[in-house]
Amino acid sequence: MPRELRIKNRNEFLRYLDSVSKINDSAIFEITPSGMSCLVSSIDNTLVMLSEFKSDFDITTTINVPDIKKFQRVIDTLSGDEVTLIINSNNLEYKGSDVKFKYHLFEEGFLMKPGLNVDKIRSFKFDVSFDFSRDIIQSLLKGSTFASETNKVYFYTEGGSVKADLTDKARHNTDNYSLSICDSDAELKDTPVNFDNIRLLSAVSNEYKCNINTDYGVVVIDNDTDCIKLKYIISSLTQ
Repeated sequence: MPRELRIKNRNEFLRYLDSVSKINDSAIFEITPSGMSCLVSSIDNTLVMLSEFKSDFDITTTINVPDIKKFQRVIDTLSGDEVTLIINSNNLEYKGSDVKFKYHLFEEGFLMKPGLNVDKIRSFKFDVSFDFSRDIIQSLLKGSTFASETNKVYFYTEGGSVKADLTDKARHNTDNYSLSICDSDAELKDTPVNFDNIRLLSAVSNEYKCNINTDYGVVVIDNDTDCIKLKYIISSLTQ
């Protein structure tokens, strides 16, 4: 039986889809009366993102979207802030006065969600927690054009501050770009992650919160607004 999905803030929904599409081309979106969510992983499975889009929906269902960017593009062709989609058995349909489209979905069971227990991650005790701004990511991206021999970034504490080093400490004579992120009294040993995963971070807000657990080798980064909540769970590398 067809059901209606009423999206009340089209621009925010487009930002949400854009964040998800950076991690994976396709996803299973779970829809409940309180909003939409999905769990996706990067190609190498070293990054998993839990994303949530807060809204008032009147339905509970799932949709298996095969090409998020394509879905994003067709929603972007519409005008107005509110969009009503019809969820059919194998497609999403839009019937406007000027524009009509039908976007086909994957069958249920075709896509698989990452096997990660997010609640367990939330229960971790972290070695260090700190906030940073979008400017820090921009500085690291610029620094990576200099430290181009490596694709690792090391997070650690030294001299009362959290630092990030773009280098490869497993190799000799590798260029190094170091950046102080914030003050901290915590102790954190070198925690390297693939810098490509930092490149995948979206910026729905200017502020990020980072939590690092060295026992499990996990770096968790949150970027939230009132409408969109993004949680990136990144596996650390060996030295």
